[in-house]
Amino acid sequence: MAPQASSFPFRHLTVALACAGLALALAGCVGAPPQAAAHQAPASGQPGYSAQAAQATQPALAQYSLVHAAHLPHLAWALKGQTTALALNEVQRGTLAALAFEVRDQLQPRLEQARATEQDIAQAAPAGASVPQLAAQLDRLQQLKREAAQVQIDATQRIRTTLDAAQYRQLRQRAHAQAPAAPAMPEYSLLLPAHLPHLMPFVAKLNASAEHQQALSRYADEQVRPALRPRLQQAQQLEQEIARAALDGRSAQDLAPQLDRLAQVRREAAEIHLRCIAQVRQTLPPEQYARLLALAQPAAR
Repeated sequence: MAPQASSFPFRHLTVALACAGLALALAGCVGAPPQAAAHQAPASGQPGYSAQAAQATQPALAQYSLVHAAHLPHLAWALKGQTTALALNEVQRGTLAALAFEVRDQLQPRLEQARATEQDIAQAAPAGASVPQLAAQLDRLQQLKREAAQVQIDATQRIRTTLDAAQYRQLRQRAHAQAPAAPAMPEYSLLLPAHLPHLMPFVAKLNASAEHQQALSRYADEQVRPALRPRLQQAQQLEQEIARAALDGRSAQDLAPQLDRLAQVRREAAEIHLRCIAQVRQTLPPEQYARLLALAQPAAR
């Protein structure tokens, strides 16, 4: 079901600023996110991250797409206030304003559902849910993020065809100048570390036995790092390639194989992370595992 228009800042949209409609419509996606639905805390005695912490630390809604805005900036965001600078005519203003509402209704619910799904996984995994038990949620998250990226790529193509070459070149330069910094490598996983941080860096802060520390260090060296880093690097490269191609005029349909591969690589990275959490939980005594979760939680802020 499409979200209510009141969830987006359209109050100041006027006919004279219709060209800014797309930017305003997407402000709710790339700016401050609406409040997330409350999620239940793990059952008593089960360690996990609090719902309050998850809400307090959640990233901007745009980050739940498959392709980061640092690589594929939201052209709509860059359109804001550019009526005169881009010399948009009446037809262009009307086309972009109509596109605003369409993209809003397609993009926002997918991003909101992706965020809620990540929060659910972040609650379940530390409490003991395995990768097979989380498979349905991971499937859904992978699908939502891919669909969100497709909406964004299609919107990019429609903006490109609405503007002339000089206008599009100017808008693209502005969008790149406004784009956020490149993500840290762990953010190329399907699961953002803001919800589910990596536990291994905090093991050394525990008063764990030498046996437990050595077992976890060996697991990280043999099972995690050799498998995780190549996938994160491949995801980064795929995002960069997809973004360049989309901005140069390739459609989401043209880029379907690359999008599918990116979704799969990011999924594989997330599963490595989840299995690592399970291994840590299995290795440490319950009280130390609970302490580790408490130590890791500030890293998600």
